[in-house]
Amino acid sequence: MELYAGAGFFTVGLARQFKRVVAVESDRTATGDLERNLAGAGLGGVEVRTSRVETVLSNLAKSRDSKPDAVLLDPPRTGLVRGAAKQLATLGAQRIVYLSCDPATLARDLRIICGDLADERPRYQLSRLVGLDLFPQTPHVEALAVLDSLG
Repeated sequence: MELYAGAGFFTVGLARQFKRVVAVESDRTATGDLERNLAGAGLGGVEVRTSRVETVLSNLAKSRDSKPDAVLLDPPRTGLVRGAAKQLATLGAQRIVYLSCDPATLARDLRIICGDLADERPRYQLSRLVGLDLFPQTPHVEALAVLDSLG
């Protein structure tokens, strides 16, 4: 599952590696571009959902559908909206890969996803964190976090 898929920068690569991909993006123009990019690459097996991420996460939490093996997300600078991090953590994916353009919102969201709260048991552990300086000589840095399920 890919959240905040946009026009498919990661979706095309994921579709080449996985039998089934669910790509979620709220912007209709972006999902139209995503579908054209997939068609142009001759790729199938991708379900494109034009919906807000928190709506999809909420619906998955309520349903008995199978859980995703892995989730890749690249949210906006503001990170996940209130409640979405907890919903993501309860999906039960074996791995979560979170690409962030703001280390502060990444840290906030990971604290919730990993269950680092006094009243909850840990759900995920951070197995890898990589900083990427894509904009040299600016204060901006991308951070890629890989989380593995603890159970």
